[in-house]
Amino acid sequence: MNRYAHSFLISSFLYSILIFGFMYMASNAPRRLGDRVIKIAMLEPQEEQREQKTMAEPPAKEETEDKPKDEIVKKIEKTKSNISKNIATKQPEASKQKEERGEAKQQQMAQEAIVNAEAEKNQFLSNLKNEIKKNKHYPSVARRRGQEGTVKISFLINQNGSVSNVVCDGEHSVLNNAAKEAVYKAFPVNVPPNVIRTAFLEVSLVLNFKLD
Repeated sequence: MNRYAHSFLISSFLYSILIFGFMYMASNAPRRLGDRVIKIAMLEPQEEQREQKTMAEPPAKEETEDKPKDEIVKKIEKTKSNISKNIATKQPEASKQKEERGEAKQQQMAQEAIVNAEAEKNQFLSNLKNEIKKNKHYPSVARRRGQEGTVKISFLINQNGSVSNVVCDGEHSVLNNAAKEAVYKAFPVNVPPNVIRTAFLEVSLVLNFKLD
């Protein structure tokens, strides 16, 4: 009897320990599950935020943004190079055109100077011949003798305005002397700078001696 009571007590004690252990585990299980749920709930938003951050950071977009910038920079550099090439090609053309205009202007000025000098020379000679004709005197001896005709005269005008080498070619010596005298009376003269470009200027004219 005592042995059965003793085994009953031991078995009751063991069962009570088992029951207590199950009750303890049952009471702590919701807490552990709650902690795990809370931890999961706390971890999931962080993972979502990380995912959002990774989605919000578009490396490919930066590359795509950099590509248009690079293309714009390349286009600008290409445009600058084209402009510099155009400027480089236009500068020789502009300088060449400028030189051609300068040469044309110089030629035009030279031609104008020649024309002006020739006109000045012709005017000078015209005035001189008129002055010689004014100085012409019909000799009385030639009138009495009835001598008349033309006298060809040639002479040199020096740069200082003097005359030399006067030559008269006519039929009558009296008329030749009269023509030579008319030439000497017209000198010295004021010679413009552009009229005589060498040491002297050769002039020729004809004087007519005719009885009225």
